[in-house]
Parts: sequence; C-alpha cells; structure tokens
Amino acid sequence: MSERVAGDTGPKDALVDAAERLFAEHGLDGVSMREIAKAAGQRNNSAVHYHFGGRDGLVRDVFRRRMLVINERRQEMVAALDATGDDPLRALLEAMILPLAEHLRAAGPNSTYLQFLARVSPTVDFTDPALLAVRTLHTELANRMQRELTHLAPTTALTRISLVLNMSTSALAAFEQQWALAIVNGERELDAVVGHLVELAVGGLKAGEN
Repeated sequence: MSERVAGDTGPKDALVDAAERLFAEHGLDGVSMREIAKAAGQRNNSAVHYHFGGRDGLVRDVFRRRMLVINERRQEMVAALDATGDDPLRALLEAMILPLAEHLRAAGPNSTYLQFLARVSPTVDFTDPALLAVRTLHTELANRMQRELTHLAPTTALTRISLVLNMSTSALAAFEQQWALAIVNGERELDAVVGHLVELAVGGLKAGEN
C-alpha cells in the first residue's frame, strides 16, 4: 500500500494520512508517534504533539476528518426519509451503513478508514465538543431506530442497535482489507455485501417480533 508523499499536502494532513493507515494496520497501541511522524515525512519527532497536542488529539482528528463528510451524507438520507416516509427501520439502517460503503467505494483499494474505525471507535470519546455533530446525529439515528423496535425493551433495543452497527463497521473493514489484498473485486462486490449487511441488520433488530 503506497504512502502519501509528504510534499503532497501540508504536514498536518500528512500526519493524519499516516496515522489513519498505521492505526488501521497496527491499532492504537501498535504504533508510536515517532513512527507516524516518520511515515508522514516529518523530521521532527514531536510533530504530533505540535500539531495535535498528543496521541488523543491525533486520533480525534483522524476520526473527524472523514466522519464529518460521512455524517453529511447521513443527514441527507435522513432528510429524504422524512420526506418520503419509506420503511423507517430499513431506511435508518441504510443511513448508517451506506455512507460508510460510499466512502469505501470512492476511496478504492487503498482505503484504510473502515479498518481504523473498527479498531478505534469503541475508544473514541464522544463527549469531546469537537465531536458534537457526530454524537448528535448518531444519537438521533439510534433513538429513532429504538422507537421502531416496539417488541423490545428500550435498553435491549439500544444494545442490539449498537451490536448491529459494530458488526456492520467490522464487516466493511474486513472487506476493505480484502479489497486492498485483491482477494475481492471491490467495484463489483461491494453493493452485494452492503445489501447483505442491511438484511442482516434488519433481521437482527426485528428478531423476536410477532
């Protein structure tokens, strides 16, 4: 997988690019800030601290950079749902899952963001004010899905929703990695994989419904 040449972007963007790839490949504890600086073409080993205040700030910025764009697409899909009155549960799940797949398709076989998400999402501090927009929309979607699951207790519904979303992210992360290794043909197979994910998600959430 090719690395971005440092001169292609500013140093901050180069650090985010390098961190996304290295965190995706090795996890948060598997890579040092020095290694990220080196991969980004930065001679100063303190570059991460200088630009982001440390590891936590870097992780937050890697998460935010693409997620803000993904969330814009989610908001568009929710607005369309409100206008058309489509099957709420399925459409809400599609609003969560499809924008991730759309990012993967656009980024192609060099994408690493889904693998990054699968590794770090459980540890992201969503109370961070910088993630307010992400937290607000995620909470809205989860609450709206929960209201559709009247056969489940509220806490059970929210637990299932969390599991379904984690499953979907992990499945797309695995597909992303397989695409990079040419194990799958991403252009041809992604839509089918996403369709299966949505069907599994709907079935899992509706399980036990009379």
